[in-house]
Amino acid sequence: MKEYNKKLILLGDAAVGKTSLIRRLVVDQFDDKYISTIGTKITAKELQITIDEAITYLKLQIWDILGQKGYTKLHHNSFRGTNGVFMVADITRKDTLQSLKSYWIPEVENLVGSVPFIILANKSDLIERAEFNESELREFASKYKVPFYLTSAKNGENVNRAFHRLGERMLKSKEAEPVKPFMPVEIEIEKNEIIELIDRLIDDFCREYGNPEGAMPILRKQFELAKFDPNHPTQEAIISAIERLASFEMGFKKKEIAETNLLKRLRWIKEVKWNG
Repeated sequence: MKEYNKKLILLGDAAVGKTSLIRRLVVDQFDDKYISTIGTKITAKELQITIDEAITYLKLQIWDILGQKGYTKLHHNSFRGTNGVFMVADITRKDTLQSLKSYWIPEVENLVGSVPFIILANKSDLIERAEFNESELREFASKYKVPFYLTSAKNGENVNRAFHRLGERMLKSKEAEPVKPFMPVEIEIEKNEIIELIDRLIDDFCREYGNPEGAMPILRKQFELAKFDPNHPTQEAIISAIERLASFEMGFKKKEIAETNLLKRLRWIKEVKWNG
C-alpha cells in the first residue's frame, strides 16, 4: 500500500464553517459555537483513497486559516507547500461566494500557483435561507473547471465525499508550481492598519521561531489567552498578546533578544491610528 503526505488548506470568509467541516471529518461531531480561528489551526487526518483499484494511504495535514482578508504575510506562511484547497462559501451569504472569486482564489494563485481545489457551499441544512442555488453554484464552478459540493458540517452531508474527492485530485496532480513573479493578480482590498499590524506580528514571530508550522499553535494559544477577537481587535488585547509572546520567546531566545523583540513590537502599536 502506497503512502503519501499532503497539505490541504481551507479558505473562505469568516464564519462560513471551515472549522466545523474539519471537526465533522476528523471527529464526526458538530459544534455550532462560532470560534474565529486566530492564525491557523492544523489538524491531521488519514484517509484511504482507491485509485485504479489500488488503495492509497493518504495522510492529510489540514490547515484552517484565519478567514479575514488582508493578512498577506500570514497567508504567505500558511499557503507554502499546499497540495490542495477547499474554497468554502456559506450558502446563506452570497457575498462569501463572490469573495472566493474576488479574493481567495486569486490569493492562492498569487502565492502558490496552480493546485487542485474544490468549491464547497456549506450550511446546506439551512437551504431555506439560501441566497444562491445549486444552478448558480454550478455555473460559478464551471468557470474554474472544478468540482463543487453542497455540504453541511451539521448533518455531515457530502463532507467525507468532498474530502475523498479532493484527496484523489491531489494524488493525481503534480506538485504545486510557484507562480512567476510577474504574474500576480491585483486584489483590491480596503487598507486596515490594525490588520496589517497583526499580520506583521504573526509573521515576525514565525520568523523568530524559525518554523511557521510550529509557531501557529503558539500564536493561537497566546492570542486566545490575551482574549483577542479577530473581528473586534483592541489595542489592549494586542499588547497583552505581544507581552505573552515575549514571555514565550524567553524559552528559546536569549533574554536580550526577546526583550528587543518586545520593544520593537510595542513600537509598532504606536504607529497605528486607533479609534477612540
